[in-house]
Amino acid sequence: MKKRSTKEIKLQAKKALQGHVGTVILGLLAVYGLNTLGTILSTNLFSGTSALDLVLSEVFMLVVSLIVGIISAGLGYMLLNISRGKEFSLGDLGYFFKNQPDRVIVAGFVLALIQLVTAIPYYYVSFTTDPGLTVDSQIQWLSMTLGLLAVSTLLNFLISLPFAMTYFLMADDTELGGIQALKESARLMKGNIWRYVKLNLSFIPLLLLSVFTFYIALFWIMPYMEMSMVAFYRDLDGELDYRLPEDRTI
Repeated sequence: MKKRSTKEIKLQAKKALQGHVGTVILGLLAVYGLNTLGTILSTNLFSGTSALDLVLSEVFMLVVSLIVGIISAGLGYMLLNISRGKEFSLGDLGYFFKNQPDRVIVAGFVLALIQLVTAIPYYYVSFTTDPGLTVDSQIQWLSMTLGLLAVSTLLNFLISLPFAMTYFLMADDTELGGIQALKESARLMKGNIWRYVKLNLSFIPLLLLSVFTFYIALFWIMPYMEMSMVAFYRDLDGELDYRLPEDRTI
């Protein structure tokens, strides 16, 4: 089975996106918008600094992340349909609400747990240390907490790497359970993690350049990134080594 280069994967993604960027943007806005709304609600509902407020905030965000996970899985289903030249619509975002959402909830809970565990040092330091009253002490505290946040984010990314194909796998197999999908993703990603990391890193120049467009370019870059992940999955699965009858993008 041929392993395609980052350049070939991204070329496949560009072809699949032609004429469909607007729909993908709307799908992404739905996912990120719901996540942002959840964060705002959590901040306003649990604005205190007590341990109870922290716990309630985390529980609330866990529920939000599970709901967003179901819609994100639906987005993956829609992107797969676009990539394969099949019929699609924004209604695909709700696909998993009608097709055993418990599978996505189980997988999403595991991924959310990884995120929570990797963020424990950040939460502990930010809520148990006093930033102080002087400018120097506050700058030092901010630097320390931001550094821990960056480390937590990186750890979450690295630990979650083997499970990057989970939602795509469940979209392709309605009988595949959440834990099974996580295991199958890890199997597919074995020996391909560095390829996946290189694909993600290849978008950094574009993301940096988007600053000069006041981030307007992200409306094209983000769909391009998402569709590249879909093409990567199809390459891992061996699908790009043959032409599907309805596939017009290969």
